[in-house]
Amino acid sequence: MRNLCGSMVLSLMIFAALLPLSVLAQEEIKTVTLGIVVFPPLVINDSETGRCYGEVVEMSSELLKQLGYNMSIECIPPIRLYERVKQGEIDLTVNVKGTTALDDHATFIDKPVTNLTLMRVVNNARINEKSIAGIRGYDYVGERIRLVEEGYEFVDVPSSVDSIKFFFFDRTANLITYERPFYYFLGDNEFNDRTSSITLKKNIPTFFAVSLKSKYKDDLFKKLSAYSESFKEDTILEHATKPTPQL
Repeated sequence: MRNLCGSMVLSLMIFAALLPLSVLAQEEIKTVTLGIVVFPPLVINDSETGRCYGEVVEMSSELLKQLGYNMSIECIPPIRLYERVKQGEIDLTVNVKGTTALDDHATFIDKPVTNLTLMRVVNNARINEKSIAGIRGYDYVGERIRLVEEGYEFVDVPSSVDSIKFFFFDRTANLITYERPFYYFLGDNEFNDRTSSITLKKNIPTFFAVSLKSKYKDDLFKKLSAYSESFKEDTILEHATKPTPQL
């Protein structure tokens, strides 16, 4: 019996030694899910293919690869995103601090991914009206509460693109939006006499946020923090997109 057990152990050791290195390496690869909202040009969703891409998506994929992770991506509305972060079904997201539905369920990397500008766009023909298009689940770093207290009535839709379209289709008299998606949507068009903009807040930092329920939370936080402390640029996106010096 002892000889039989010894033979089985030896056989298992030989089998393990003969496993292809690619199989062993594959078992060591960790995959994390980045959940993110559509926010052009940083995050764009192709309506035909469903593909999610953009500066922040590509930067995150490359960065996580350097840190030893494969990345899967989910482009979903904020309400669903925050719930999946809470449950640990999404490991990592990019968001501003101060979002009620997120802050207690994630830990934020200190250095920002990038900085944002928040604006209100007004239909000048309806300047005395208080309807305003916004994104469902967004607190807008305190501006939602302030505007509601001033009598504005929010019409909430799933994404930044939806809210901008809602405003331009004349469904509301006002729009609250971040600057980048608005000007991306506007394209080569310019403001006309019908609309004007008011800057609400500038230099709003947005950060990597690691789900407290992610099984990789400690490793992710440690590696992302160490990476962000390894360079002098103010934001991660600025560093990641910096041109490589030519020799």
